Amino acid sequence: MALQSSGAISLGNIQTEFGGSNPIGLNEYQSNVGQSSGNNISISDFYGLSASIHSTSFVTYYNDGQYFDESGWNGSTSTMDTTITTFQSSSNVIITLLVNLAGQLTFELGVSSGSKTFTNSGWTTLNLWVNNSTGSGSPTLSLTRSTATFTTPTNKGQWYWYIGNQYGNTSAGGHVNGVFGTSSNTSFMELV
Repeated sequence: MALQSSGAISLGNIQTEFGGSNPIGLNEYQSNVGQSSGNNISISDFYGLSASIHSTSFVTYYNDGQYFDESGWNGSTSTMDTTITTFQSSSNVIITLLVNLAGQLTFELGVSSGSKTFTNSGWTTLNLWVNNSTGSGSPTLSLTRSTATFTTPTNKGQWYWYIGNQYGNTSAGGHVNGVFGTSSNTSFMELV
């Protein structure tokens, strides 16, 4: 949720949106308003800001493979709002893959044109809501960048987690080997 665009904003509101430590210091949020360390910022700089880098709903696919099941999203399976307006100082970054293959969840970013060398930075958490097109309530799964394995294929940044069968039983919603399930559904993702 973005902070309000008018009215009073407290340091507590800023900490709820962006995280942080106690005691709360405004200087720990300088990068959230595009300022480097040592520059003056004020609470009014936070009007309308959100910790969310990108969020969108998407339709998943499911493939019952001979040896491994696969589910999720890639550019050939359905549409997704893939363009991330600004990421790691680039305006041409797109989501290219969000797939669970046999319990390994892969999240991949690429570029729509040109070239880019990605770094393991720019976001903290990937939140996923399965069978929920609005991202309301608690996410089905929250994955932190710091726990992912990061690789840099040409013009891509790829993060993956081995999530195993932690959601692999019917009492947890029928998710196969981790996340998206055995049939198409509309899900929601948020990159924070």
